Amino acid sequence: MTAPAGSPHLLGEHDAAWIDRIVDVAVACTGLPWRTLRERLEHGEISASRVAVVLAALRLATGGGAADRARIARQVRGLVLGAPALDEAARAARIGAAAEQLGLDARGIEELMWVDLANERPVVFPRGRPAALDVAAQANLDRIQRALRRARRVRLRLWSDAHDLIRMIRSRGLVTTVTRTSGGVTVLDILGPLALFHDTGVYGRALGAIAPLLADHARFELELACDLGYGPTRMQIAPPVLLPPASVDRLARSQVARLARAFDRLDIDLERDPRPLAYGVDVLYPELAVRTRGRRWLVELLGFATAEHLASRLALYRAAGAGDVVLCVPARRAPKVPDDPHVFRFERRLEATALVAHIERLP
Repeated sequence: MTAPAGSPHLLGEHDAAWIDRIVDVAVACTGLPWRTLRERLEHGEISASRVAVVLAALRLATGGGAADRARIARQVRGLVLGAPALDEAARAARIGAAAEQLGLDARGIEELMWVDLANERPVVFPRGRPAALDVAAQANLDRIQRALRRARRVRLRLWSDAHDLIRMIRSRGLVTTVTRTSGGVTVLDILGPLALFHDTGVYGRALGAIAPLLADHARFELELACDLGYGPTRMQIAPPVLLPPASVDRLARSQVARLARAFDRLDIDLERDPRPLAYGVDVLYPELAVRTRGRRWLVELLGFATAEHLASRLALYRAAGAGDVVLCVPARRAPKVPDDPHVFRFERRLEATALVAHIERLP
């Protein structure tokens, strides 16, 4: 049984004072390992749950360069570890040799040896001391994304222009149905990762990418049926919500752009972002329209699919009078259903030449 819906506790201006106290301690620990920061906050007046929320947000805000840390830590361990150094002279010589080979200061070698471990990397603030409300916004984003990654079903209602957000959702291949009410409200019903049986981690991260873009919408309602580890529950989130500013970089659609460039090289008549199709309350958003041999074909890219979703998409296109459509889906993420010529399954990479050849074989 699913628990009644409730709003999660998100941070706001009323939390700024105690967040600032945690940030003060963090700034005082600059250059020290994260474990030292945790130890200094462990027995303070602020509850462990609040400390955990803020430290998680600080890690996300300052945690860049993980690949570089892992690389240097592996190099240092490879040079320093080995047969035991039984006296201080041998130990110092080994550390000195490692520092010389890596072009580093010998005094920092031991700190770098385990810098890829979360609690051993130093506390740093590359952009200066973060403001309390910026930390609160990052913590709220993290909370919402965690819930999205543990969702079974998601419903998002938007009262403003939703085109950019829908494009982002489409680019990440989320299993989504878009409808529009008579009052002009756009409703997105999205399948959550817990409703899938494969690639749930990949899908969950893709679903979590919608959360930052909510900052662009003054009015929205996000409803989730999820399981956060203590049984099924429902969550509702609506403004006012403090979130980091949305980044337009998140709207990049590399696969669609790559495919469009490939069609241009083939000298195929191509239309990018064709007009959405409406049928009743349902709205369809094909990514491309390809004209070949006198016919115009709509192309929609699906990163994930279920048998029911594929069948409903094709039925909606036909009902909307757009029978010339091809749904493209990765073979490993496509359900094992009877072949339909309007579903193009591809291995690893969607190639324009293979897609055109498939289209031209269709009746």
